[in-house]
Amino acid sequence: MKKILISAFEPFGGSMLNSSLLVQQGLKSIYKNIEVSKVVLPVLYKTAFDKLLMKMDEEKPDVVLCLGQAGGRQKISVERIAVNINNGTIADNGGKLKTDETIMDSGLNAYFTNLPYRDMVDATNDKAVISYSAGTYICNDIFYRLMHHIKIVDLNIKGGFLHLPYTEHFDKIPYIDLETQVVVVEAILAVMGE
Repeated sequence: MKKILISAFEPFGGSMLNSSLLVQQGLKSIYKNIEVSKVVLPVLYKTAFDKLLMKMDEEKPDVVLCLGQAGGRQKISVERIAVNINNGTIADNGGKLKTDETIMDSGLNAYFTNLPYRDMVDATNDKAVISYSAGTYICNDIFYRLMHHIKIVDLNIKGGFLHLPYTEHFDKIPYIDLETQVVVVEAILAVMGE
């Protein structure tokens, strides 16, 4: 039985909803060959990773899959790369705005997911794509810190990030309904459980 820790973010930017949180809530705790644990992260630089790390230490997962919202994307994005920069267009939920700041001075310029990203996309019936930009906001920050930690501590675990579209229709912005997104993420989990 593989243990998969799934993180999601609280709402941010004045919104009352976050598709990552809604999808996470829709996931069961047990699937075939998979035991799922969950953690909800604050939209706060570094504090989010501190909370994720505490949960990782508690759960000792085989896989850490972080979920985040990317309004405007038409499909679920399986992120391939995290870059060592924070450059938000909006402040975090604590009011902190970062512009062209390095995430970690001791870190590499970028880290790549070690999940089977192509197999994950192939399992989704064209509902997901590989993405080469996790942005430069807190989603990228958490993904970068996760992969840095896995490398530096030499953990024998897999890590990665999914960006999810909106779950509701907002003024012609692309979306995928919640039920469909949950099914797609379950298909991705099945690949990681193999």
